[in-house]
Amino acid sequence: MAIGRRQLLSSVALTALAAPVLAKGTATRAAAAVGTAAAAGSGPLVMQVVAHEDDDILFMNPDLSNALANGTPSVTVFVTAGNITGDPCATACYDTAGDPLRTWNRQMGAVNAYSRMTGVGDTDPGTDEVGHWTAEAWTVAGKQVERYVLKGRPVHLIFLNLHDAGLGGVLAGGTDTTVVPVGSPLSGPSTYTAADVVEVLRQLMVAYQPTVLRAQDELPDSRYTGDHSDHVAAAKFAGEAARLYGGTLIQVNYRDYNISDSPVNLDPATVGAKGVFVSEYAGHDHSGNYSDAWFSRMYYRWSRGTSWAGLNQDGRPQVFVVRAGALYTYWRQGDGSWGGPVRMADPGGRLAPGIAVGTNADGRLEVFARRLTDHHIVSLPQGTPNGWWWNGWADHGNPNAGLGNEDQVGVPVVAGDQDGRLELFVKNGGGGLSNIRQTTPGGVWASTWTDLGGTDLQDPVTAIRNGAGRIEVFAGTRTGIVNWWQTAPNGAFSGPGPIPNARPASPPKAALDQDGRIELAYREVGTGAMLVGYQTQPGGSWSQSPAPLGGHGGVGEPAAATLGGRVVLFERNRGGGVSTTAQTAPNSGYGAWQDLGGTVLDYPAAIVDGGGVLHVFAIGTDGRVCYRTGTTATTFGGWQVLPL
Repeated sequence: MAIGRRQLLSSVALTALAAPVLAKGTATRAAAAVGTAAAAGSGPLVMQVVAHEDDDILFMNPDLSNALANGTPSVTVFVTAGNITGDPCATACYDTAGDPLRTWNRQMGAVNAYSRMTGVGDTDPGTDEVGHWTAEAWTVAGKQVERYVLKGRPVHLIFLNLHDAGLGGVLAGGTDTTVVPVGSPLSGPSTYTAADVVEVLRQLMVAYQPTVLRAQDELPDSRYTGDHSDHVAAAKFAGEAARLYGGTLIQVNYRDYNISDSPVNLDPATVGAKGVFVSEYAGHDHSGNYSDAWFSRMYYRWSRGTSWAGLNQDGRPQVFVVRAGALYTYWRQGDGSWGGPVRMADPGGRLAPGIAVGTNADGRLEVFARRLTDHHIVSLPQGTPNGWWWNGWADHGNPNAGLGNEDQVGVPVVAGDQDGRLELFVKNGGGGLSNIRQTTPGGVWASTWTDLGGTDLQDPVTAIRNGAGRIEVFAGTRTGIVNWWQTAPNGAFSGPGPIPNARPASPPKAALDQDGRIELAYREVGTGAMLVGYQTQPGGSWSQSPAPLGGHGGVGEPAAATLGGRVVLFERNRGGGVSTTAQTAPNSGYGAWQDLGGTVLDYPAAIVDGGGVLHVFAIGTDGRVCYRTGTTATTFGGWQVLPL
């Protein structure tokens, strides 16, 4: 929930320059004295770090446009000049003489798109919007960058101008000298090494103090369309800068080219709005290489999932959040107040944001994560119920160790056997499902992973114990949903088998009806609407058609909890807030959706505490954990926030 607003301050003293002769579609810029960076504050500020001037518009929307429309302060850093394309590409696509003009035009494409997304631009994509902006040369870590500031709005664009298609070489140990665009306020080029790029990004983070960092995909899914080396390099530079910056930064990574291999997950209205923003950019870059698939999709590389909350033995909720690769926790105290945040034990490397919480047989919580640095699955248990936590993580290795695809393992999900042992599941490097379990309730974990089969699984999976005492696991593929099931309580798994007529555009989420049947909720391909399948009896067969629930759009899996025998679902809606629906009675259909408001990142989590109070948690654009509570399935108090 975005509470308060950070002000971006820029003391830009403009000085006129003689107007150079420019090609059609360009405009004259004014140089400026170096302005101050953003003032420190406690409100939200989102920083995007991308390789090219259209990457954010194509792959981070609608998240980007929603935040801008809500007035969230924003800083976008474009690492390369994008000089290979950009008008007039048709006559000089690859000659270096055209680099300054093509770079300028790609900058103007970004300027136009941001003008439209913030509502200050006109409706003609052929009209330059540079008049809404001031520009300056700014020295950061000894390198000159260009900074554009939107007049009267807390929106900054920063251009580093390294060469397009050269960022991978810099990452590998080379150097690059920047492009100086036509009409630039820069006094000359700067030369970068990999360390320089990281340090400039780190110092920009120090200057702006972002609460959220959006970046590209450091580790594209090798099963699908390949990615641009600049995308990967920019993401790795941003990730390293964030690690060195540390603090309470929340990082969100977005998939790029390979979203074209995934189901359409944006509703038609959102696709249309995204197309308008892209057209504003494309008026200055007629390279003609856009895929229609990029307009209709937005996917995160590492899902936070909806399982990052758990219950202590005494019924008090506890939540877990990854910040700058480290894990932090908050917990409800006996008097109703909240403790934390506390930074938990060093996991030995950066963690992906997807955290799963399990409960051991003796009531001790245990958290599970994926370590990005070596691709291992790790866990951290409580030392005593309701109490302290161990200061060292258990390393569960990787189900694909030695197979060459270790880096493609997903984030973990956990469920409890009837006898109290925990079972851990993960999408493996081959796209199937792998599993390990505790050898005794609350005891040590097996050292060998079991491959349960499957193919084309999409991350993350979901697991739950049904009313017959048997764990079931569900995973979306690009064309359906499959599940695995224990043949007896505590036993081996069979499957995978298909869920009838599922057409998902998100991973599924499982919840338990009052009578022990599983409800399985997920997004519908092409519409973003919520669908739900259900068992006809506990542990039995499935309804032949999913029930349409509608909803308020958006992307990603829902959160789910059961209160008073009624399943309650929460989604992040198309406007970036949270919406909810609930069964009208136990074991029955669902009622109308209600919008709970807020401006949140990715996916909520939901849990019912020991006193029968329903909690829904989310992370706001200010980086804070926010929550609402309800004593019924349809009535909630206002948003409250936890401290950073």
